[in-house]
Amino acid sequence: MRIKGFDISRAQENIDFDKIEKSGAKFVILRAGIRSDEDTYFKRNLSECQKRNIPFGLFWYFEATTDTAFEEELAACKKAVKGLKPAYPIFFDAEEQVQIDNLTTAQRTDMALKFCSEMTAIGLPSGVYANPSWMQNYYDSDRLTGIDIWLAHWTNNPDVPSKFNYGQKIWQWGTEIVDDRKVDSNICFVDYPSLTSKWYKKHGGKTNDSVKTDTKSENKTSCFKSGDKVKVKSGAFFSNGIKPISAVYTAEFVIQRLSKDGTEACIGIDGQDTGWMFCKDLMLSSKKAVSESNTASDSSSINVGDIVRIKSGSKTYDGSSVDDWVYFKRFYVSSVNGKRVVLNKSPDSTVLAINTAFNIKDLKKV
Repeated sequence: MRIKGFDISRAQENIDFDKIEKSGAKFVILRAGIRSDEDTYFKRNLSECQKRNIPFGLFWYFEATTDTAFEEELAACKKAVKGLKPAYPIFFDAEEQVQIDNLTTAQRTDMALKFCSEMTAIGLPSGVYANPSWMQNYYDSDRLTGIDIWLAHWTNNPDVPSKFNYGQKIWQWGTEIVDDRKVDSNICFVDYPSLTSKWYKKHGGKTNDSVKTDTKSENKTSCFKSGDKVKVKSGAFFSNGIKPISAVYTAEFVIQRLSKDGTEACIGIDGQDTGWMFCKDLMLSSKKAVSESNTASDSSSINVGDIVRIKSGSKTYDGSSVDDWVYFKRFYVSSVNGKRVVLNKSPDSTVLAINTAFNIKDLKKV
């Protein structure tokens, strides 16, 4: 059995998960944090896996060289991952030279084993990530017998196997380019979703379903459908953990599509995606579903006096960026000269003015 997967972290920033899936990856291992800090992209990456039903695992990068620092990092890790039910284990990752210089083999091994013990205590299957040098020289590999090993040994070709055998369940063989980013690539040799499902039954009775978390029950299956007009509840966050700009709470959106499990919706304006929200954080603004053709007309018919919206992500006619709030407002067309359209204040005082030119293709009449 050879299953392709990637491990990602803040280093890959806003990597496109559609491209991850198209690359053939069947699982993703997410860095949950480093030292005492949660990875700044962890919630976003977790959400992307959940909405696509991508089986995921986790790892935490430790740099501790004292018992006190280790306990602090371990506590931060437990706080970030407690309640999750990943299909792949959570792995202990220590690689720093300072840990080689200032810790004994016994101390490094103690940390790895305590991590695994603590993960079991909070209901998570676990393992250790290491390269051959650490397995041979810096861990007591005999004491790691029975621990799942994720081996990092780069041959830079998945068809050229590692010469090392530590009974590894996952092998990190090198990198690939996905979405113009370098991504560490892995081969898994076991059916982890089946193995962890049995593990969860043995250690608490809850069956792993690959992607559910303890908050999933709160985000109940949607009663919405594509085309519904909705508003965002005050104070809600995007499902990736990012707080929206204030204009989001007053704007009306159309549901573009729903996640596979129906708990999240991609909302947008005029066919342009704004972001993903948990359905529990949305409310219908109209019971009547609408199609894109009913919400905006084609830009080719724009004339002086029309009220328009600016398509999300568009720039001004001269290429300048605009503030995000602009995409949520309506504007009056004061002049049209070929492709150049100037937006100004409408006689209707509820429509804002910006006195700026845009390309006609970047506008939608409403």
